[in-house]
Amino acid sequence: MKTNKQFVYERNHISTMKRLRIKESRDLVNGIRMNRNERVDDFEKNIFSKIFSKTKSYNLSKYPDHSNLYSKLKIFLKVDEKNFILTSGIDGSLKSIFEIFLKKGDSIGCLLPSYAMYEVFSKIYNIKLLKISYDKDNYRLNRKELFSSISKVKILFIPNPNQPIEDNLSLSELEKICKICEKNKTLLVIDEAYHMFGSNTAASLIKKFKNLLVLRTFSKAFGVPSIRLGYAIGPENLISILNTYRLSYETNFLSEEVIQYFLKNLGAVKKYINNVKNGRDYFKSELNKLGISSFGKNSNFVLIKLNNKNMANKLYEFLLKKKIYVKGKYPGFLSDCLLLTCAKKNTMMKIISQIKIFLKK
Repeated sequence: MKTNKQFVYERNHISTMKRLRIKESRDLVNGIRMNRNERVDDFEKNIFSKIFSKTKSYNLSKYPDHSNLYSKLKIFLKVDEKNFILTSGIDGSLKSIFEIFLKKGDSIGCLLPSYAMYEVFSKIYNIKLLKISYDKDNYRLNRKELFSSISKVKILFIPNPNQPIEDNLSLSELEKICKICEKNKTLLVIDEAYHMFGSNTAASLIKKFKNLLVLRTFSKAFGVPSIRLGYAIGPENLISILNTYRLSYETNFLSEEVIQYFLKNLGAVKKYINNVKNGRDYFKSELNKLGISSFGKNSNFVLIKLNNKNMANKLYEFLLKKKIYVKGKYPGFLSDCLLLTCAKKNTMMKIISQIKIFLKK
């Protein structure tokens, strides 16, 4: 009985938390999905037959064997198998890091605004969150605040690029941060969800630093968020710890088949990435002609800044009526902004056309 009381007491803060599942309320047939940083343009209709055409039926009735996928990823990543581990997207990596390397009352640093799960996990595990801010006028990351935070936290999380505000850190800046973190015995975690769209990667630094983890996902550049698969890259000392705490199987057979298909067909992945980059650059150029400021050059999204909050909300509602789903109604200094996931040029042309109609009104 005493144990039960203690259990309830230690986790009492969780009872006050509310987690909501995001319901699919978009028109997936006629709409344009630009509000969740997913792949916007659908795959070809026969994609499933391409992926699973050679799949053996016995694979559904046995436990998965990830050895082949690890061997292929080793070649793709150009790192040894001891330096990476499969995870359930970046979420899976984050959850493991919070559980393994932090205890109640510890402090972490994170860029904010950013991915919501940093705050969610901080609340779940009773971790203090030190927020590293952006300049409200030019959307530049406060570097001084970033460097000064390192001595105050046990883990520093840096999404690079971040979202909704990008402001990439260079490789030299990342190395400088690694050195300061090493000196202060701080674990540095670089979230590279948008890797492959043009940003620098910190992966090469794992050879020099024992306090660095790089997290990635197949959701963005590979365009398959549905399979919930990613990986963590790091020095052997950290990956071995993550490996000790992993589940019996890091993922399932179906997700593995999807990724193995795209690793064999990297040309299709690169084509998709180039389409997104071309669409993004076209979109930014057209916005500039319309006198609309935009931010984002190394991700699959663009943050646009309107004249005021009212204008942003009206454009949001206007696009919503057209079944063009974008992310908006941000709180605080981003209240006059909208975030749009980018797609191929033809799709972005449709969005520009609608924005022009809106502006004429």
